[in-house]
Amino acid sequence: MAEETFNPNAYIPSMKNMKSGLKARTLILNSLTKSPLQLKDLRLKTGLTSSSINYHLKILEKHRLIRKKHVSKRKIVVEQTGLGQKLIKNFT
Repeated sequence: MAEETFNPNAYIPSMKNMKSGLKARTLILNSLTKSPLQLKDLRLKTGLTSSSINYHLKILEKHRLIRKKHVSKRKIVVEQTGLGQKLIKNFT
């Protein structure tokens, strides 16, 4: 059986962490490790729906793990805030 690894920042202590939410937040955080991305690029890179991305971005932004920058009137770029990048193995 393949091991699943999650970004430690995907785990939010103050909420119920479902495996699907951990996966989605891990995809988002891992996609932002190298450089900031526009929302449309984040959607293409992760394969998540726009509503799922927006839901998890609100959670990550509330916990100061990411920040949104308005580059222009209609263009938003998302970037990580620089917290640790260790991985958790076999989270159940």
